[in-house]
Amino acid sequence: MYVISLLGMSKVIQAPMYKIGEWLDSFKGFIPTKIVDQITYFEIEAVEVLAFIKEKIEEEYDLMEIRQLLKNKSFI
Repeated sequence: MYVISLLGMSKVIQAPMYKIGEWLDSFKGFIPTKIVDQITYFEIEAVEVLAFIKEKIEEEYDLMEIRQLLKNKSFI
């Protein structure tokens, strides 16, 4: 299983680390993570989920709308 750090994820999806942290809080159940030694890492599948969230925020969707879209979308 591959995992990505917060810094790595920030570089991959080109979003600030603090924003990704906010998204993790807001969309916790949708973003696949793994905790190793009390540090949260993102599973590789999280790249697509976070990129989707970033795209919808840039399109000015609100958090509830994004949550609903995530419920209906399959990332696998």
